[in-house]
Amino acid sequence: MKKAYLIRTPGDEKQTLGALVARNGKEVFVARSLELGDHDNAPNISCIPAGNYRCKWTYSPTLKTFTYEILDVPNRTGIRIHSVNFFRQLLGCVALGDSHKDIDADAHLDVIHSGETIKAFNSIMNMEEFELVIRWAM
Repeated sequence: MKKAYLIRTPGDEKQTLGALVARNGKEVFVARSLELGDHDNAPNISCIPAGNYRCKWTYSPTLKTFTYEILDVPNRTGIRIHSVNFFRQLLGCVALGDSHKDIDADAHLDVIHSGETIKAFNSIMNMEEFELVIRWAM
């Protein structure tokens, strides 16, 4: 099974930043990640716990499109990897972009080019199931 690695850096109460790396053969994909702050896995206000998760390409009724769903998150469902720019648009999911930048002048870093980054990620993962390994940076 393919793997992707999400390495988080310590954030603040509002957001968590990180980097995601995935590989398909010789092709390597690197993106910046954006999640909510760590609030002990509380639904809709927290990032999910560090750990290993199975991800599957499924239809999201909320987003009205297919995305990767992060499965087997303790006490949580509907966690997705999808396109947004700002932490306030998230309800516990993982957003990807090609870099971090404060694009709305609120003193918090956002992800930019999220739509294009998600398309590239979905392409390299080929809509196949994979394991997502989430860790905190040392």
